[in-house]
Amino acid sequence: MRIALVLSTPLPACEGIGFYVWNLGLFLTQQGHEVHMITRRESMKPSYEQVERIHIWRPTFWRVYPLHVDFHGYFVEQTLDTIAKTYGLDLIHVHTPLVKIPNSPYPVVVTVHTPMKTDTASIPLRSMLGMLIRLQTPFSIRLEKRLLRQATQITTVATSVAQELSTYGVLPHEIAILGNGVDTTTFYPAPDPRMRFQQRYFLTVGRLAPRKGLEDLIVSAAALIKQYPAYRFLIVGQGPLAATLQKQITHYQLDDHVQLLGHIDDRIALANLYRGAWAYIHPAHYEGLPTALLEAMACGCPVVATAVSGALDVITPTNGILVQPHAPTHLTAAIQALIDQPDMADALGQQAGRTIKQHYSWSRIGQRYLAAYQQASQGVAA
Repeated sequence: MRIALVLSTPLPACEGIGFYVWNLGLFLTQQGHEVHMITRRESMKPSYEQVERIHIWRPTFWRVYPLHVDFHGYFVEQTLDTIAKTYGLDLIHVHTPLVKIPNSPYPVVVTVHTPMKTDTASIPLRSMLGMLIRLQTPFSIRLEKRLLRQATQITTVATSVAQELSTYGVLPHEIAILGNGVDTTTFYPAPDPRMRFQQRYFLTVGRLAPRKGLEDLIVSAAALIKQYPAYRFLIVGQGPLAATLQKQITHYQLDDHVQLLGHIDDRIALANLYRGAWAYIHPAHYEGLPTALLEAMACGCPVVATAVSGALDVITPTNGILVQPHAPTHLTAAIQALIDQPDMADALGQQAGRTIKQHYSWSRIGQRYLAAYQQASQGVAA
């Protein structure tokens, strides 16, 4: 098949949805399919390039809010037309958020990672950024509803996301829950998993954004460091909350114990960080099914996660610990349990690795998408 994957996040990937689409594209090319990825134009990036047999297109993007998506949609339409005339095209696969697709003669598969209605509701109004995002929300929701109406096939990454789509008028039987995947050739357990207990750090990876619950993590770290001063917390990622989080770290006098490492491009280095962590902490207030959580589990890392969204699909009492969101004291208690009981932490980590290998490798998730593509193609033919 000749497949166009359309997304709004940068390539090369630097966050969850980008890695999701990139890994799916790699799987599809390995299976002999031709893949074109269309994203937004960025400065210093070529409008077209080919990387690992994947065609990457970056049509013009104007930041004219709130009409930026409509303007970009015009250039996406031109790009799709160029691809169809030059290479041929069988199917379009759109990944939310904030993507516009014109009426198309091709089957359209839409993957909803997080519905805009729920996503923006999780953003607090205490900053100018939060207020601007909330003001833009009605435009975003209308765009998302229109995209869902165009879809031949709707897929999501988590059960909770499928449930949230009911508020858009999408019926449960119209949605395929396909999950998220992990590159298990890069993210896999260490030969000796108990080596992790020598380095004494906890790891969190993700965009530094309000819904990630990172402020709760820092409050929890402040409480834990009083009792366990030899431990550190490492936070990997970039985003609008970086300065706020650094101020909070300084306020609690945690500069020697909590580090913001920024974005890490090197996936092998990131995998080694997961393998060396005492535990992976996922304090989110809202998520779809985050790639970083699955990567940590794939590396055999014990996890403490808030009981929200996609984490509920993956984490069980045998492979991780779920805690109430917005509750730093609960987070603190769970982390303390892993410090005090390394045997329990080791058992959880080993089962986490098995869970990902059995159910969330890209070979498994990719096959589910190929089945969805086949159904979408048959739907159009009918």
